[in-house]
Amino acid sequence: MPVASTLPTGRAFASVVAAAALLALTACVDAPEQPVLPNPTSTPTATSSDGPEPAPTSGAQPLGIACADLVDLDTMYAFDPNYALVGEFTPQPGSLAADQVAAGGVSCQWVRESGGATIDLSVAEFTDDQIAELKTEAFAESQMVSTYGEEAYFEVEGDIGTAIVFQGRYRLVISSVAFFEPGEPTAIIESALGAL
Repeated sequence: MPVASTLPTGRAFASVVAAAALLALTACVDAPEQPVLPNPTSTPTATSSDGPEPAPTSGAQPLGIACADLVDLDTMYAFDPNYALVGEFTPQPGSLAADQVAAGGVSCQWVRESGGATIDLSVAEFTDDQIAELKTEAFAESQMVSTYGEEAYFEVEGDIGTAIVFQGRYRLVISSVAFFEPGEPTAIIESALGAL
């Protein structure tokens, strides 16, 4: 009887020893490294799987050109030797020239030494959408001419002739009592467009 009662205890003891040995061996094996979790306070960065990046908006750039570079002395002298460059001027508020200056453009003025008549020229670069809108406005308010630039308009209001010229993303406006016909400011306009 005592032998029979010790037999299951011996098997149980052997099972416990085997389990302990197995645990001891398992402890000797290197555990795999735990994955590094991202820091929740870090700023996420965009990856190529985020989708295509939006195209940059094409904006107009301020013009960095002097009046003397827009229209050279020879061009103005050939038009009328009595006109002298005053330089940049402040156009009347609400005028096309004022819009040009507000858009980062330049406004230039020449004065006739005898009589005081002026030639006012302004030019600015606009975005593609703005140019399309400005062309629509010019078409509605002026007479289209094929004298200069890619698209041009001319009108005489009172005694002042005004040409509005589009070339690429530029709009050029030139006004003077000296302009009665669209062809009169052609050389001046071509000089300014060539300088751009």
